[in-house]
Amino acid sequence: MHAPTPLHLEETRGTDALLAIGTFLLGTVGLILIAFDGPEAGMACGAVGVVGGLWGQMISRTRSERFFDIIGLVASAVAFAVGAAQSGLTF
Repeated sequence: MHAPTPLHLEETRGTDALLAIGTFLLGTVGLILIAFDGPEAGMACGAVGVVGGLWGQMISRTRSERFFDIIGLVASAVAFAVGAAQSGLTF
């Protein structure tokens, strides 16, 4: 039995990490676009971030990837919801 490492970087695959960081960045960019009066673009970034975050949750192997996925997923969902509300999108 070995001592656990905090980030398990030896198990991280490049595509998983790229998807987690991409989701995080899409959520952040979506929220910034919403703040500077770009609801349609922020909503689009949020929608892509939600899909990417959900996919990243399914294929991620490590805890650090899942943390980035969840943070990006929540930020993307908020960006999508606020962008939809500001741009007048109704269901």
